[in-house]
Amino acid sequence: MKKSVGLVVMVMMPQKDGSEVMKAVLQRRGRFNTEKMAPESYPGCCQVTTHGKLEEGEDFDLGLANELGEELGQEFATTYCHGYHSEIVSEVKTTEKEVITFGALMPLDALKTIRLGPDSGGLVYVTAEQMSKDNPDLVELVPGEKGSVMDKMKIYGPVHTGTIAMFPDEIEAVRKAFEVFGKK
Repeated sequence: MKKSVGLVVMVMMPQKDGSEVMKAVLQRRGRFNTEKMAPESYPGCCQVTTHGKLEEGEDFDLGLANELGEELGQEFATTYCHGYHSEIVSEVKTTEKEVITFGALMPLDALKTIRLGPDSGGLVYVTAEQMSKDNPDLVELVPGEKGSVMDKMKIYGPVHTGTIAMFPDEIEAVRKAFEVFGKK
């Protein structure tokens, strides 16, 4: 069974009017995967802050710590692992896979410790409104027939820069994180 783990970081971000708004920190997929030494699938599409497969013998906590170090840098991983409360915001379990996504509300300063790897396409900060079902710029990545828009997105990514294209389970994880941490 394939197992993977992820984390969606939530922050309170200051606005020009002096107020704050909660935002989810997403990571845009890069164009090239240096682990596989091949083009990345779904380049330019978004994922939760960090996400990856568990290695043999890893549990979800260790797997998350390792993914944080690999994708966001060891300083951020250490910061997260030493003092931030997280909650499960999504758990998918089928006969083929098990995926747990955690959410954590962190101070904005924690983002200063992030060191993205060469595979990253950068960070994207989104509001709850941007993740709503009413947002036409939010696109669910679902398998498509050969030659379809979804099939082409797997190779080329989104056509428009304002598009937030994500896998359905990760969209739900981000929505749940807004629900959970928006009440705190």
